[in-house]
Amino acid sequence: MSTKHLVYVALFAALIAIGAQIRLPIGPVPVTLQVPMVLLAGLLLGPKLGAMSALVYMLMGLVGLPVFAGGGGLGTVVSPTFGFILGYIPAAWLAGFGATYKSSLAGAISFALIALAVIFIAGFLYFVFIMNVVLGTPMSAVEAFKVAVLPFVLKDVVVAVLTSLFARTLHTRGFSLASG
Repeated sequence: MSTKHLVYVALFAALIAIGAQIRLPIGPVPVTLQVPMVLLAGLLLGPKLGAMSALVYMLMGLVGLPVFAGGGGLGTVVSPTFGFILGYIPAAWLAGFGATYKSSLAGAISFALIALAVIFIAGFLYFVFIMNVVLGTPMSAVEAFKVAVLPFVLKDVVVAVLTSLFARTLHTRGFSLASG
């Protein structure tokens, strides 16, 4: 891996961390700008480097840096929202795969939406598990969906489309590591 690649991985890990700090708390799952940064990492850097950016972000938070929306440290593993962070890694990979596999805007948007679905699935399943098993706060799947997913779907679909458009614009202007 080249120095340039390492710099881009670090840059996008930092952008994801910055996105986490821009938040609007509307319940147990705050609205943040992490999702567009994760998608952008994949769309611009490709699957390997995009996923690596999300992994570095997660590791930064786990070692105690306050990069998550709720802080940082190993204790965040038992936070109901940590599953969303886990979902960032495969999501960035999928968005990056879409950027390398499909060069069309429609392809990039499709893979960004699939990546978004992965974030929601990972976050939802983890949320239900932590609430019911770890925290002992009984919550049905329907209730968890209403709290952890439903308020964010429309916003994140719009964000995924806009992020894909932005990434496509950057691609046409020559910035992309996704193809190589």
